[in-house]
Amino acid sequence: MRTLISLFLLVVTAAAQPVTIAHRGASGYVPEHTREAKVMAHAMGAEFIEQDVVLSKDDVPVVLHDIHLDTTSDVATRFPDRKRADGRYYALDFTLAELRQLSMHERMDHKKGTQAYPKRFPASTGGFRIVTLDEELELIAGLNQSTGRVAGIYPEIKQPAWHRKEGHDISPIVLRVLAKHGYTSKKHACYLQCFEHDEVKRLRGELGWKGRLIMLMGGGKTGVGGSNFDHMRTDANNSPGGRTSWA
Repeated sequence: MRTLISLFLLVVTAAAQPVTIAHRGASGYVPEHTREAKVMAHAMGAEFIEQDVVLSKDDVPVVLHDIHLDTTSDVATRFPDRKRADGRYYALDFTLAELRQLSMHERMDHKKGTQAYPKRFPASTGGFRIVTLDEELELIAGLNQSTGRVAGIYPEIKQPAWHRKEGHDISPIVLRVLAKHGYTSKKHACYLQCFEHDEVKRLRGELGWKGRLIMLMGGGKTGVGGSNFDHMRTDANNSPGGRTSWA
């Protein structure tokens, strides 16, 4: 699995202090990336809350782990004729108004029609809704104010090369939303991340992102966007091309 799967990831800082990051929110308790998952994560004391970000058809960044909708929503029931030739339903093919009609639920295996994690929140209940990046950052800011405890954010730009191929440039759109909410430099509690090396370089160079930036890596040799993970790895002797992975 390319991405990290635990609810709370432990990241060791320069001071060797662990940092708790709520991966997709409190996703072990309520459906991932829902408003409820983020509120619960904040209440549980997460120091950072993660957002995976994709675009809608009208270029609104929404918080969703996949570019597909069929694993975490009822899109196949509400819009049965909107799947592509591969049988999948893509967030990029729906306007925000259409996405707001969907009911979000616990992750399903779209091929088998079964719940991916049977002991988690029942997939058939809840009435959860999709959240825009703007709405989520506003929510976290509100919780930070009302609780007096600051939780940072950990947004990931999902498949930017694929978005551009589809005619949508996601990265500058995400940066504008981050700037709107005051996340512009390394002094702010924000770590921007991506699995695509070319986009990480573009974010820092062409797009001028001044904040903290993370190059994510998966367990395979290459990533979806063509990033050469094997080349980035080092072995125990720090020699390039080794097999020891890092993230």
